[in-house]
Formats: sequence, structure tokens, C-alpha cells
Amino acid sequence: MTLRQILDVLWKRRWIIVAVTVVALLTAFAYLQIRTVTYQSQAVVRLSDVVSSGATTGKVGGVSVDVGPDAVTSPTVIEAAAEQTGDDPATLTAAVSVDAQESAGIGRVYISAVGATPSESQARAAAVASSYSSYVEEQMASALATLQQRQAEAIQAAQQYQQAVADNPRDSISATNLSTALSQMTTINLAIQSINDAGAATAIVSNPAPGESTVPSSIIVLLLALATGLIVGIAAALIRDQFDNRLRGEDEIESIADTRSLGELSWDRGVAGMKPPLPVARNERTDLSERLRTLRSTLQVFLPPGEAVIVVTSVEPGDGKSFVSANLAMAWARAGKSVILVGGDLRRPDLGRYFDEAADGEGLADILQEHEVGDPLARDSVESRLNTTRYRRLRVLPAGAEPPDPADLLAHPALSDVITRLRALADVVIIDSPPAMGMADAALLALQSDGAVVISSVRKTDRAMLVDTVAALRAAGAEVIGVVANRSRRKLPKTYSSYYVSSRATEAPPRSHEPSDEVPPETVEELRRLLNMPPDVAARGRTTPPTGENDHPGGSTGVSDAERKTASDAS
Repeated sequence: MTLRQILDVLWKRRWIIVAVTVVALLTAFAYLQIRTVTYQSQAVVRLSDVVSSGATTGKVGGVSVDVGPDAVTSPTVIEAAAEQTGDDPATLTAAVSVDAQESAGIGRVYISAVGATPSESQARAAAVASSYSSYVEEQMASALATLQQRQAEAIQAAQQYQQAVADNPRDSISATNLSTALSQMTTINLAIQSINDAGAATAIVSNPAPGESTVPSSIIVLLLALATGLIVGIAAALIRDQFDNRLRGEDEIESIADTRSLGELSWDRGVAGMKPPLPVARNERTDLSERLRTLRSTLQVFLPPGEAVIVVTSVEPGDGKSFVSANLAMAWARAGKSVILVGGDLRRPDLGRYFDEAADGEGLADILQEHEVGDPLARDSVESRLNTTRYRRLRVLPAGAEPPDPADLLAHPALSDVITRLRALADVVIIDSPPAMGMADAALLALQSDGAVVISSVRKTDRAMLVDTVAALRAAGAEVIGVVANRSRRKLPKTYSSYYVSSRATEAPPRSHEPSDEVPPETVEELRRLLNMPPDVAARGRTTPPTGENDHPGGSTGVSDAERKTASDAS
């Protein structure tokens, strides 16, 4: 995927990212409410060289001492510190930790203590450091006293051996003992001298400061939650997109369906409030109406210049085929073409939403049923069922009564004669067909046309179903002109905004210099009277062209060849 595609995916699935991020932030906020905040303070105690050596070897001048880091948490030290802080010894033991610098002997001992407040941790560290220093001093004093006692004993023994040697110079044993006593006395003297020369056994070189929090700050926790939520949300959006097999836009159509893309039709909320939903019939310019006109211009490239027949079908119900059929018919009519819109959906006809009573009554199903036994098509069987609409140059052939077997009825040879007759009555014939997926109706109608236009829905149509729909039409021998991506949410650049009218309040009246495409009701009634229509046909809003007009490409619209040519050239 390119960077642009990734950004498009993230924007389309931004709610996943937002939802995951919100969940992460709420989780972090809940954690902040229930977590226990502790503070840590540290004291550093420096040991003299003699104490450092004793901490390593466990002896000073041959006297055993316990002055190493382990002594910090000994009961003697902890109990003395607990008396200062007022803590329970077990609680204080759990709150204290020790570390030592052991590069060349133990030179410094780091005493850390935690507490519920900065001051509590500071007090605990200070108390333990002070207690440990006192304990080491006591250990060294005790060692010095022991050495001094041994020194006195060694001096006394040396004096005794010296006297024995003086009394008997040949007494070798006394001489050896004297030598040993003198050596021992020298060693003890050196140990005592090193203790005295070392000075203080310990020194607190870094007094504990008020404790610092041992847990991250609230801002850091929230920022980490935000970053985690964004990363996980983006990953979830991209993964969801990879498993999403729905059509994303017109850019994918040619690659997945092996057919041309005829463009995108934008989603327009204002269509829902239109009565009827024919944005092309209005004199206001919108993104959707301009795209519908662009679709009309695109289709003209692939259709014959006159007597063209196209089938508009879809992949699934609800893709908007009837909407596109009605508005395409309206767009061609406004371009000066005579148009017949055929209700080819015999199962669920929907053109009544766009043309009211003009889309009701007898129609295609009735014509096919009348000629089901193989009788030739009557001259006026098609013309008599064409209904005029409020719009110039646009007539409708309703679907008629729903037959029990629509596919069998459309498979009858009479359908070819009906389409041939419709070609002769209009410049463009548009057939609103049922969805092509799973039904043969669309393929049967498309076989009699110049090609089929497949309507798909962005973010709704399954790609595999689109591929199967196009393949099914081609397998039946129908020509697929292309696919239209309907309900696209892609917005036009802001530079185009000046070319569109944003007002949607009411239907704008026709401009004085531009003729209206809507035929006044009184004109329709006058036309019916002049054509001597039967009362029952007039009640249904149909018009039967008089003899001599049936072969006219414009039918009963009253548009001359010159007028139609002028309008066609203008479009």
C-alpha cells in the first residue's frame, strides 16, 4: 500500500483509532486512581579502609566483625532505626534496600528506603543510615578492645619467655616461643595502629533528601496510554482493512473486476429530502448532479449515436440502480434527447418513487404476457403503454403486474421485438433491471441492449460478488460497459466549491433565459385531448401517439428533428 492509501484507510477507519485510544486513556485513568504511590530516599555511607577490608574479609586484625552491607538489615540495626521512626521493625525491613560499591573493596554503602510520603522515606533512610553507622562504630570499638586485650596478653607472654631465655640461654623452646610472642605482638600493634590511623569508621557523605516518587507521573502514564492507544488503533485499523473485502472506491474496479470504471457518484444527504429524488431535474448544481451528468457523457462514448439501449443493474439490492436509472434518463432528457425509461425490474419495481403515477399501470410484463404464445407484436402494444411524465422528452414504460415467473417471461422472444420497437421510439432507452447477482433477469435484458452498467456501493459491495456479477453477465453473452461506484464519501477539492450551489432549501425555479424541462400539467392534458386518448388511458396519464408519429424518434413528445438535433449538439 502507498502512503496515500494508508492515510485514506486510517481516515475512513478513524473511529477504530479513536475508540481504542479512548479505551487506553480510560484504562490509564483507572490505573491512576487505584495505584499506590510510594516515595524513595537514599543515604550514602562511606566506610574507612579498615572497615571496608573488614566488610570484605569479615575480620579486622584477626578479630571477626560484621560490618558488611548485610548488617544494614540486621535486627540490631533495624530495631534501633525503628525506635527513631516509630515503625514496626518488619515494616521497616521491607521498606529498606541496600546496594554497595564493590570496585576495589566495599567503599560505599547505598541505603534506600521507601515510604508513603517524601518525608517518611527520608526519615527512614536517615534513621537506618545513622543506626548502621553506630553499629559499625560499635563493631570497630569492640574489635579494638579485643586487639588491645590480645596485645596485653602477647606482651605478658613475651616477658615470660624472655625471662625463661635469660635464665637458660640454651632453652630452645623458650626462645622459639619468645620469637612467636614478639611476632604476634607486632601484628597486633600494627592492627591497632591501622584502626587508630583510619579515623572514623563511617561517614554519611550524602544525607537523604525528601523522597522521589517510585512510579511514573500521571502525565507520563497518560502520554504512554495515548501513544499505545494510537499505535494499537492504527494497527487495528490497518488489519481490519486488510480483512475487509468491500469495495473501497473506483480505483479498484479495473483491477478486481477486469472492466472499466465509469466513475464515482458521491453520497448526498440532501437527496433523502427530495420529492422526487431527482437531483438532475433541479436547476441547482451539486457534486452529485454534476457526477451524474459526467456519467451520462461517459456513457455516450460507448453507445451508438442514436437508438441506444442500456441496462442499469446492480450487484445487490439497495445499491441505487433505480436512482441512477431515473437520473440518467432525466440527464439525457435535459440534454435534448428523447428518452424512454423502462421498468425492467418485474420483481420489485421502484420507479414510482421518481415519477409517481407515470410509473404505474400496465407495462413490460403485460406486453410480454400478451405475446407469450408467439403472436407478432401489435403495432400499438408498446406505444399505448408509454406514460408521459412531468418532464419534456421523457416517457416511462412501467414494469406492469408482477408475473409469477419473471425470468421465464423475459426469456421469451417477444422481448427482442419490444426492445427493437423502443429503439425506434426514442434516442436513448434505459432499462432499470433487477440486481444481476443470483438472477437471470439482468442478463436476459442486457442481451437485447447495447451494454449493461453495473452499480456497486462503496464500503458495501463485496469485491468477490462484484467479480462474480460481471463474470455472470459476460458468461451469458452480455456486454458490460462498466461499473459505477455509488455512495462514495470522497470529497472534491475545496477549489471546486465555487462551481457548486450549496443551497438545498427549495427547488430553484427555472431561469428566465433557460426553458424548463418540466411540462405544465395543463399542457399534458391538452396534449392528451389533441391525441384523442381514450378516457381510461388518459386516467393513467399515458399518451398514444397518432398514426404517423410511431416511427418518429421522439415519439409523442412533440419535439421536432431540428429541435432535437439542436439540443443534442448543445449537450
